[in-house]
Amino acid sequence: MIRLCITSQTPPIRPLPGARQHGRARWRLGTDYVPNVGGVVPMMRALLREAVGKWVAPNPRWVALSAAGLPPMVRTDDGYLLETLPLDDATRAAYGRFKESIWRSFHTPLEYHFPIADYVAFAEYNFRTAVRLLERAAEYDLVYVNDFQQVLVGGLVGSAAPALLRWHIPVDLKGYPEPVRRFFLKSMEGFDGIVVSTRAGLEELIRAGFHGRAFQVYPYLDPATQRTATPSEVAEFRERHGIAPSEPIVLSVARMDPVKRQDLLLDAFVRVHRHHPRARLVIVGGGSFSTRSLRSGRGGNPAERWLDRLRHRVREHRLERAVVFTGAVSEAELQVAYSAAQVFVHPAPWEGFGLVGIEAWFHDLPILVSQGAGIAELVDDEVNGLTFPPESVPILGQHLDRLLAHPELARRMGEVGALTARRCTVQRAAPRLQEIFERAIQLYAFSGLREGPDLGARLR
Repeated sequence: MIRLCITSQTPPIRPLPGARQHGRARWRLGTDYVPNVGGVVPMMRALLREAVGKWVAPNPRWVALSAAGLPPMVRTDDGYLLETLPLDDATRAAYGRFKESIWRSFHTPLEYHFPIADYVAFAEYNFRTAVRLLERAAEYDLVYVNDFQQVLVGGLVGSAAPALLRWHIPVDLKGYPEPVRRFFLKSMEGFDGIVVSTRAGLEELIRAGFHGRAFQVYPYLDPATQRTATPSEVAEFRERHGIAPSEPIVLSVARMDPVKRQDLLLDAFVRVHRHHPRARLVIVGGGSFSTRSLRSGRGGNPAERWLDRLRHRVREHRLERAVVFTGAVSEAELQVAYSAAQVFVHPAPWEGFGLVGIEAWFHDLPILVSQGAGIAELVDDEVNGLTFPPESVPILGQHLDRLLAHPELARRMGEVGALTARRCTVQRAAPRLQEIFERAIQLYAFSGLREGPDLGARLR
């Protein structure tokens, strides 16, 4: 079995009030912690549930950036040991600014501005992660590094241990100055392989001149985590948000961030509201782990500022009665929101994939996504959903209008979408990932690089 170590910037769990910092060997799910939401954490948790005890050895380790209320090390009910890395406030803030600038540049083609003064903090976070992994190198067969925030780790770990990078955001290096493009390519090539989300991403790596090993695996979910809410749960959700049983719900789920472009959806909903005055737009989402750490005085954090702008947009369009902002919700509440909706829309012009679309399909919803979202590869227009050109408010509005006017058409698209979602299950992805992991490990076994002195002990 593979002794696995996962790393991510975002910690996989969020402490609950009263979680004890000392004296407990294991934190209990629902008592001491709840899982964090977002794309990376659900995917990695699903992989561990599917693979541990089959081809992943028990007691895997998960290394992540520290967060308020998390001790340096804690064992979870999910079976993994979480180890957190501290950063002082100033370094964390500088790292956050640089990381957010990278994230934004990949989601807004041809627009980039990297605050070089903050690069030191970005490099320091990557260095600390790499050192921690090197200290543990003898304990694990492979390190699975998640996303661009740790793009420097592969080169720093070097030949000490096999390291794979899972790249979750869009892969698009066109338009970058040559030094920037070379920086990303060389950093990616420092890993023993990179896993991207879409065929388009794989093709872009080849066009850009990537010389490493690259694989494509669609993002995935564990279907067992997706459930249909009961009629009473749906009724309570509607009542809590002031939505009558006869009012159709258009649902959008995303972090509060300008890159997600909820403003485009509000603009498109003006037309929808004119033709379907009883329709309600429900926008679910709060700040991410990153935005919560980027407070800036009276202005709050970026998520709060963006929400303020969206609320102002609602007032401008006189949509106060038609739009509901739920804020961040629990996983259980999210399942109810999907179950209550009739149409799902993800307006982000550019997206690495858009796992929320798969969640919506699992709930038999038709999905509307931008042609710049990775999940658009799986959307067959008029069959399981509809796509629209990035930032095209008129076409987005037309599509919404049409699905609300033809609920039977929307229902049929949702049924086909539920079949499409089967392509994005952990049961389908895990065997492919096992093969990729084993190939990386074999590179070291054949070369003898995993033999010799205990490197982890030497570093400690």
